[in-house]
Amino acid sequence: MVEKHKLLVEKAKIILNNNWLGKSTKPAPDLYPHQWNWDSGFIAIGYSGYNQERAQQELSTLFKAQWKNGMLPQIVFNSEALGGYFPEPDFWQCERSPHYPDGVLTSGITMPPVHGIAALHIYQYATNKDLALEWLDDMYPRIYSLHEYFYRERDPNNEGLVYIRHPWESGLDNSPTWDIPLKAIVIDKNKLPEYERKDLKKGVPQSQRPSDDDYDRYVFLVDLFRRLRYEENAIYQECPFLIQDPLFNSILSKANEDLAKIGHILGKDTTQLEEWHEQTNRSLRKKMWHEHHGAFDAFDLLTGKRIETLTASGFLPLLCGAPTKENAQSIYHFLESNSFCPMHNHSCFSIPNYDLQGEYLDPKNYWRGPVWINTNWLLMKGLERYGFKEKAESVREDIIELVKRWGFHEYFDPYRGTGYGTDNFSWTAALFIDSLIE
Repeated sequence: MVEKHKLLVEKAKIILNNNWLGKSTKPAPDLYPHQWNWDSGFIAIGYSGYNQERAQQELSTLFKAQWKNGMLPQIVFNSEALGGYFPEPDFWQCERSPHYPDGVLTSGITMPPVHGIAALHIYQYATNKDLALEWLDDMYPRIYSLHEYFYRERDPNNEGLVYIRHPWESGLDNSPTWDIPLKAIVIDKNKLPEYERKDLKKGVPQSQRPSDDDYDRYVFLVDLFRRLRYEENAIYQECPFLIQDPLFNSILSKANEDLAKIGHILGKDTTQLEEWHEQTNRSLRKKMWHEHHGAFDAFDLLTGKRIETLTASGFLPLLCGAPTKENAQSIYHFLESNSFCPMHNHSCFSIPNYDLQGEYLDPKNYWRGPVWINTNWLLMKGLERYGFKEKAESVREDIIELVKRWGFHEYFDPYRGTGYGTDNFSWTAALFIDSLIE
């Protein structure tokens, strides 16, 4: 399949090379000029198919910015590109935290922990296994420390489900899932810190980006974190946004499973990782499965209620093996409905991030309806795990077809396929390569 799409593969490699910063890869040429957390995980997966050294360096560079408490920041800032993005280090004020690492500039939140998944992928594809083993030996305790941080600091009920404290931590910034909890945050705009959005000056129209009201609440939360010196217990007591997200927890659970496999390779005791994996899967089934609509819901710790919004995140527990066979069959039927574009339906592309029949659908707007290559890649893996081979192959074919027709965009219209957001997007290029290699 790689040979069939050889020219597109070469273009994807050129995009990644052009976005290379010397030690890591920025997500896009202009809109995102720094290193992003889960972006780098997906980018490393793409590199692993043809450049082992760069794949390893991508994650190694990211983990050099790990906080002393184990947290891995959402952004590692490129000091040579400051001034073109908001918020940057002067706004985050992370130096207020005693856990802040020396010698780097970072944000004060995290993102979905895909790194154990990426690390195992790199090893499996490595042409130099000795080099890969040496690298894994260095990375294993760093990734393990990140997982420890989540279960120690973000699992207040000791149930194996961690919470996010900012929509940006989900990776799905303006998903309809966050509408209700964000609107519940009462803010006084006169007391908000002054800020200027930079994303709307990069050639992407407002119609494809989060709203100003969303940004006010994003800023409110960052201001709260810096005021509380990024102390997790204090944030937990005061933060008005504490959500257990199925996508985040599914990725963490799968990363536990893959890190345990790495541990076996290295001769480590993996008991704790295996217990975390089993507990998280068990709690996903018990607490977040919604029998009526056949998907997993996010859970709001402040209201004690599930957030019943139909997004592709609700299917992501397929990735980690949490659903029962009956759950998985329900998910499959839902994915094959008109809500998420069934196979052989030539009027849409799968899998849209939000229900195509939902009242908040906006096919052009960020995480409110478009197709994203990273969530499709994760869902493809989950479908393969449960034996839905034809559906998984259909998702792979749409990944390839979208890029083939419209290029390496950030996200795509689920009906027309048109690419939106920024172009020459790194994880689109990386996961396109991996999808072909697979």
